[in-house]
Amino acid sequence: TEQGYIFQANKRPGKQVEVNQRFGVASGKHHGPIYALQRNPHITKYFMSVGDWTAKIWSEDLKSPLMQTKYHDSYLTDGCWSPQRPGLFYLTRMDGFIDIWDYFYRQNEVAYSQKISDNPLTCISLHGSKSAMGDSEGSIILMALCPSLYEPQPNEKDEMTKIFDREAAREKNLEMARRQAETK
Repeated sequence: TEQGYIFQANKRPGKQVEVNQRFGVASGKHHGPIYALQRNPHITKYFMSVGDWTAKIWSEDLKSPLMQTKYHDSYLTDGCWSPQRPGLFYLTRMDGFIDIWDYFYRQNEVAYSQKISDNPLTCISLHGSKSAMGDSEGSIILMALCPSLYEPQPNEKDEMTKIFDREAAREKNLEMARRQAETK
């Protein structure tokens, strides 16, 4: 939403829309509109939202984010997961930079950042070893990716599943501790 919340809903023919889950209501919402929302293509239980100055990774089982990027210097405009690598995602920024995050190697800092345009980048799409980005002036920038950005690493899917599951378990334990503290 424009308020930074995420809703999971179902619409069946002839029936009202059913809102099944609300994410970020208690904690973890974005501070403004969400510009991108995408499931991890390899581990579909997890998805990413992009809004304000951060990207957040969520599980469909939890209502608060598992992980989030640091706050960027510039507003984020779009993002997408790598179609080949489960732990890699791309973010575009208002200052014309692209940031590439590789959670397989490190979760607390950008793996690579590059100035692409003098104008705000507004969208990104990946296909094989190429990426295409658009900016606010209507220009399209094509970029060839190095092999480490599109060739899966050994055991990457299994390791990323373990990382995401570990963070989900940690968040569940924190939520349970918060509830117990509130009832005392």
